[in-house]
Parts: sequence; structure tokens; C-alpha cells
Amino acid sequence: MTDEEFEHHNGPLFDELTEKMHSEFTIDEETEKKYRAGSVWTLLGADASKEEIEHWSIRYGIDYETAMKWKDYWLNLKAESL
Repeated sequence: MTDEEFEHHNGPLFDELTEKMHSEFTIDEETEKKYRAGSVWTLLGADASKEEIEHWSIRYGIDYETAMKWKDYWLNLKAESL
């Protein structure tokens, strides 16, 4: 494919569609934190120590308080799925 053919097939309309497609996969910051907390609680149980929670929270890019905010939500969901 030549540069001219590429530009014809991948011009402004292509960019606009690509931007729209990618925007469908973005989530807000709070939802991102919620799912990161879900990753923490997937690894840990209700009896996890504060140190374990802090360790895994940092590894998943959230703070201890955020993990604790979502603890009951994720542990209940985990219990329901068993």
C-alpha cells in the first residue's frame, strides 16, 4: 500500500472512528479504583492483615482506604460466586 492509499483509507474519518471506538472502552476514575480493589480482594480473604492489604493495594495502584472502601462489596461478590 502506498502512502497515498494509506491516507485515503485512514484519513480523518478513520481517526474519528478510532477515537470513538477507544472512548467506548474508557471508564471513570472511581470505577477504575473499584476494579483495582477487586483485584486486591480476589487475592486476599476477609482475615488479611493490614500489612497484606497495604502491600497489595500499592501493587495494584490504590491506597489502603480505597481497598477497604470496596472490601465488603468484593468479598460478598466472591462468596456468592462459590
